[in-house]
Amino acid sequence: MKEKVATHTRASDQYPTRLGKGGSATPTIAVERMSFSQPLVLVTAALAVGIVAYMLTGMHLMLFLPIVALAHYVRGAGKLFIFAAFAVGLSVSAAAALSFTGNSRDQAVSWAMFFAVALGASAIIQGPAGFTPSEVAGQSAGMQGNKKAETATKFSGFVHPEDRDAAHQAASRAFWSGFPQVMKYRQIQPDGSYVWTEYRAEPGYSVAIDTPAKISAQHLPWTAPESLGETAEAAQIALVLETIFGTGWAMDTVGRFTYTTPNAQTTVGQTLAQMNEPLTEATFLDGGDLGWKRIFHPDEYERVAASLRHCLRTGDNWNNEYRLKRASTGEYGWYRVAMRPTRDSRGRVTGWYGMSIDITVYKQTETALRIRERELSQLIDMVPVHIMRLTGTGRPTFFSKGTLGFFALGDQYVERPEATLGIMRDAVHPDDAVRLGATLHQALNSDEPLAIRYRVRRADGIYRWMDSRAEPIRDGSGVIVQWYAVSLDVDDQVVAQDELRRAQEDLARASQAASLSELSASIAHEVAQPLAALLSSSEACQRWLAIDPPNVDRAQQALERIVRSGNAATDIVRRIRALFARSGGTREPTDLGRVVTEVHDLLAEELLRNDVKLEVEVENDLPVLALDRVQIQQVLINLLRNGVEAMGAATENRILRLAVEQAEDMVEIGVSDSGPGVEDPKKIFEPFFTTKRQGMGMGLAICRSIAEFHGGRLWVENSKPHGARFVFTLPILQDRS
Repeated sequence: MKEKVATHTRASDQYPTRLGKGGSATPTIAVERMSFSQPLVLVTAALAVGIVAYMLTGMHLMLFLPIVALAHYVRGAGKLFIFAAFAVGLSVSAAAALSFTGNSRDQAVSWAMFFAVALGASAIIQGPAGFTPSEVAGQSAGMQGNKKAETATKFSGFVHPEDRDAAHQAASRAFWSGFPQVMKYRQIQPDGSYVWTEYRAEPGYSVAIDTPAKISAQHLPWTAPESLGETAEAAQIALVLETIFGTGWAMDTVGRFTYTTPNAQTTVGQTLAQMNEPLTEATFLDGGDLGWKRIFHPDEYERVAASLRHCLRTGDNWNNEYRLKRASTGEYGWYRVAMRPTRDSRGRVTGWYGMSIDITVYKQTETALRIRERELSQLIDMVPVHIMRLTGTGRPTFFSKGTLGFFALGDQYVERPEATLGIMRDAVHPDDAVRLGATLHQALNSDEPLAIRYRVRRADGIYRWMDSRAEPIRDGSGVIVQWYAVSLDVDDQVVAQDELRRAQEDLARASQAASLSELSASIAHEVAQPLAALLSSSEACQRWLAIDPPNVDRAQQALERIVRSGNAATDIVRRIRALFARSGGTREPTDLGRVVTEVHDLLAEELLRNDVKLEVEVENDLPVLALDRVQIQQVLINLLRNGVEAMGAATENRILRLAVEQAEDMVEIGVSDSGPGVEDPKKIFEPFFTTKRQGMGMGLAICRSIAEFHGGRLWVENSKPHGARFVFTLPILQDRS
């Protein structure tokens, strides 16, 4: 590599300067860098040097110099041949890496990585913003006649050769940093002159925050070293890094820069001489400072300097992050830096090469995400809901502060999720623990959402009702990776509902009492008439017998009226008793299947009107029973009508099932519906207890009385997952009439 890296000339001395669109007439410093634009002999020399260096050291890195030279110069079919050769090498080495083992496999992996990087480096060298080799090659062709308009759209074709490297670097910096890069370059005109214009390189992808463009401070001076000394190899590698990442630099063994890109110098506002200016009498390795200290953030310089001194002394690889001041804006930007040593054949460190990537966008995005995470955490803590997160197997990974506060657990429990979950399990009400455990086990095994209401003990010892929901989160293949669960304290709501239910029950009882009062008045009115007639006839009979002589005929007529009035009162009382106690009627041998058929026929129109399907199953060869046919019909009709009303209009499967079968010495009759079920099976048969808005609560009480009068029983069972089944039994060949 030539030790004289750059000479300084003014662009206006070589090319006519003219004001163009988006540009300015301000001349800039041009640099004649060693960009391998030398005759073919230099390409051949680069190939030879790289191959010899590889043979002597065995390092694949030595082959990058001839690769860059070939990629920079060869055009057309030759370029395609190089791409094809690298691709074939990558394929062969990758296949070998999959097939070989041991050291052979390591060698194959190493060559595969080398060919992959070589292929990428060759592609990037083609030009900024992704222009193809043919477009770069056409930089001076097609400027005549009808092809002028077409070539005007080819960026590399009309960029001044001395500005192309800077454009390449701007495109690379934009890609790696996420910042759009703005610079000026000289654009060739149809008459052969050049005009300064502006070039903006975009990252090619979107970022989560707004990123203003970084403007290159081209008006600031920069310098190049007169001699690279032992750091020539480091500078060569820095040039390769610069081609790929848009930045690269070289440093000697005592902390002085020997090469940096012009863009790096103009960004921080320091030339090489200013960077290496001694600020103290002591050398940098002995604790002194150099000029590049001025561009470091004051809070980070001592840490970075101490770390760098350690690596310079030991030869260890250096990786760091720090902030540097930008000359154009005066603000500090974050950089991620890596530096590696070069060694001679004896292993002695001869220099250092490194690269830095602007990670300000990354840091700003990270800060924005932290702020959003903090805001979300604050929002979660403000919501009066208990929130928790669990793994796919049910292991807790997060509890909200509301959850920890409910159980009076300190911040130390944030790092002890298993202990927190154990405390929560122990706080569940004993009457709800088994049901909750079964529901959780079923949800984890079935991978279905969970919904349950249960009681849990607060830190003050009071049980509160909780309404809990849990939803699984699945990955792309459908496997559950997390569970999110929320629990809402609904104790006040449950208490209010209980109080409302009790108030409704009290109101229902008051209404029933009022109805009973009206019924009593009606009964008294009906009975009062024959009793009044009976009393009047008795008084008349007494008068007719008290006269002298007694009028026996009239007394006899009065007695006949007394008998008729007494019989009338007796009939009224008997009818009322039969209405409520169903004690009347005669039990006779009856075919129960025929009774079921009659009930079905009686309710057919009502079932059709309510869109209810009745499924009847009657066991064959049922014995003949002694029963009151009318009363059993009334029981069946009452149970079937209750089932129709229980299913309601919102039930999808409106199906009633009536099953009759023999069970030992009884015949069992079951009526099943698909409604919501019975909330309190014990109270539903009590007189005046009803769940209907207009009901009196006497129907099921009368049905149970009829069943017991026949020697059987009547009860109710809740079905799963929903619905209820009313069952009553009748004894076989038991006639109590």
